[in-house]
This record gives sequence, C-alpha cells and structure tokens, in this order.
Amino acid sequence: MADSPAPEPLAAPPAAPNAPIGRNRQFRLLWCCMLVIGAGNSMLLSVAPPLVRQMHLGDSTVGWIFSFSALLWVFASPSWGRLSDTLGRKPMVAFGLGAYAVSMASFGTAVMFGLNGALSGSQLFISLVLARAVFGAFGSASSPSAQAYIADRTSTLERTVQLAGLSSAFAVGQAFGPGICAWLASKFGLVFPIWLVAVLALSASLSILMFLPERTAPQAARQRGDFKQSLALLTDRRLSGYLICGLALSVIAGVSQQVYGLFTMDRLNVSGSHGTELTSWGFMANALALLTTQLVILPRLNFGPRSLIICGAGFLVAGVATQLFAPNLEMLLVSQALQGLGGGLARSGFTGGASVAVEPHEQGVAAGLVVAINGSGFVFSPVLGGVAYEHLGMDAPLIITIGLILGMLTFALVSRRLRNIVVAAPAVGATPS
Repeated sequence: MADSPAPEPLAAPPAAPNAPIGRNRQFRLLWCCMLVIGAGNSMLLSVAPPLVRQMHLGDSTVGWIFSFSALLWVFASPSWGRLSDTLGRKPMVAFGLGAYAVSMASFGTAVMFGLNGALSGSQLFISLVLARAVFGAFGSASSPSAQAYIADRTSTLERTVQLAGLSSAFAVGQAFGPGICAWLASKFGLVFPIWLVAVLALSASLSILMFLPERTAPQAARQRGDFKQSLALLTDRRLSGYLICGLALSVIAGVSQQVYGLFTMDRLNVSGSHGTELTSWGFMANALALLTTQLVILPRLNFGPRSLIICGAGFLVAGVATQLFAPNLEMLLVSQALQGLGGGLARSGFTGGASVAVEPHEQGVAAGLVVAINGSGFVFSPVLGGVAYEHLGMDAPLIITIGLILGMLTFALVSRRLRNIVVAAPAVGATPS
C-alpha cells in the first residue's frame, strides 16, 4: 500500500541545552526504572485472575480494578507532562516511581487482608480499586516525564528509535515479570511479588534522585504548556490522527490483557497457581515478541509511523484470530507472539509519529497526551472485556477486538492525518541535540 505523498523534509533541531541522551548512563537508568513499572504491571495482570477467584470476586472485577486507575491516568498524565516543563523531568520521574511503590504496597496489603478474610465483598473491592488508583493519579508522572527527557536530548531523526528503545523497558518487564512472578508465587505466595515490586519501585525513585543528571530545567528553553495547550494539541491535525490510533491500540491492549488469563484458564481448564503459570507463559511470549520488534526489527526498518501502524494492525488481527481458535497452549503462545509483534510495530508508529509531529516546545504536553492515551483503553476494557466475557461468552471480547483492529487499520489506510514524516539527516560534523 503506497503511503501519502512525502512532505518537505524537517531539519533536525539545534542542540538542546542538556547533554545528548544517546544510549548512555542516563538512558540506561531511565530504562531500568521503566522496567520496574513494566514488570510490576505484568505481574499484577498475571496474578489478578486467580486472585479474584480465590477472593470470591467476579471475573469482571479484574477489569474494574484497573479501570478507575486508568481514568485517573488519562486526566493526570497531561498535567504531569506540563508540570515537568517547569519543574524538570527528573523530579517528576522520581515522584511517579515513589507513588507506584505506595500503590503496589497498598495493593499487596489489601490482597493479604482479602485472602485472610479480614476484608471481603465490596470493602475488599473498594480497597483494591483505591490502591491501584494511586498509580493512576500519581504514578502517571513518570512516563510522560521520562519520554520528554528523551525528547529533550534527541534530534527529530533519532527520536522514534530512542523512544521505542525506552518503551522496550516495559517489554522486557512484561517478558520476564510473569515468569519471575510465577516462580516467586510458588515459593513465597501470591502476595510476595507485589511487595517486591513496591520495594524495587522505591529503590528506582531514589536512584533517579541521586544519579539522573538534569543541569538545565526544560522551562529555560521552552514555553510553558497549560491546559489550553493540551486541548489545542488534542484536536490539532498534526497530532490527532496518531492519538486516534493510540486510543484504538490502548483499548485493544486493555481488552486483550485483561481477558487473556481468564481465557487461558477456561480454554485449558486450569485454575489457581497452575493458571498463573500458564498465563505467564503467554504474557512472556507476547512481550518477547514486542521486545524483539523494538530492539531488533524496528531499527532495521525504513518505515515511517504510518506504515508501522498499518503493518502492526495486520499482525494484531492475525494474533487475535489465532487466539480465538487456539485449541492448546502452543497455539495460544503463537497468538500472543503475533500480538506482541503487531503491538510493537503499531505502538512505535504511534509514539514516534506523535513526538515528531510537534515542535520542541510542545514535547512535554505531547508526551503527556501520549501517555494518557496509552492508559485510556483500560477505562473501556472492563465493559468490552470483562463484562462481555462474563455475560456474552469467552469469545466475545476477541471478536470485539478484531473489529477494533480492522477499524484502526481502515483509518490508517485512508486518513490524511497520518504521514510518514521524512526528516533531513544532520549535516556532517553537526552536533546532535
């Protein structure tokens, strides 16, 4: 499929006042901190389905626990992105990681009380929702600030690959988090992995404060982003097409992740810790495929954002269709690998395209919108995933997901808002920003 006509080349911006990021110590530190969040979230998704059944809560509870947090994430992320424009990226990243530590510790405490019978029914449900809500309201400060930190220190030419590299931290966490979670749960119980993530998140927050350099506050070189600027960018044709695709990807991921554990347990007729183990294999296959896409395949592709979204949608359709008819664990793993490949391509196109589409002084606001859109799918996924699974059958969420992917693919093929942006290479001897 031919892409839309190539626009005029965009020149690389001048050097930023802060040191270039590259693949140096700063990048590795941010990468490790995002790894903690990715691993923690994947662990939570692995243990949640068997936990809610052990605590005698409905299957749709899995989705609702994450839904309120996602709603807070959607509204809070742009605000944290704007605040990082004035206070700096470093304190916002550290603050978000600290809030994540509080959220996971609170969630683990509520689960412990639920398993012991100290909490049950609506009290237990509300406790779990509120514990997770701390992450949505305050933990959402980390991701937009980390993305903007990268954007401050990369040229337009480098940004898509660098942001994909940062996103790969989540993929690594998703790849190994479930397996580690299953082993820890079998040795020390289902609550122990949750507490461990809380400790790691606190350590990551302290590491950012002590070791991440930020000599110049971002506000020194950019205009202040306010709420009106966020609203303006939300409807700006440069960005809105990417946000539409990002919303679709977020809903697709939210539905897929929240029903996969339930689907695996019911399709393979397993439960408890064995269900957690088999579910973790699927999440690992998905994340390893996504990681391979972002670290190995993407840097070798000469594709623009629009082409990445289109190719990713094709693999996503194939993966969900395979899961729909998978008769055994092996085919479920294949389906997850295809979905990981498609998600890695499409999400890189969305994230990179959104960043390159805006000006340097808009990066903090744009990053906040991108992170907000990434979490927005979990607002809708309880209805499209958990409720549909519980009342319409285990195949219903997958059929809905296929419809969403086909809608996103059609939009990417016909919309003029998405472009494969061509950037001009820096002149020989120029200092990259």
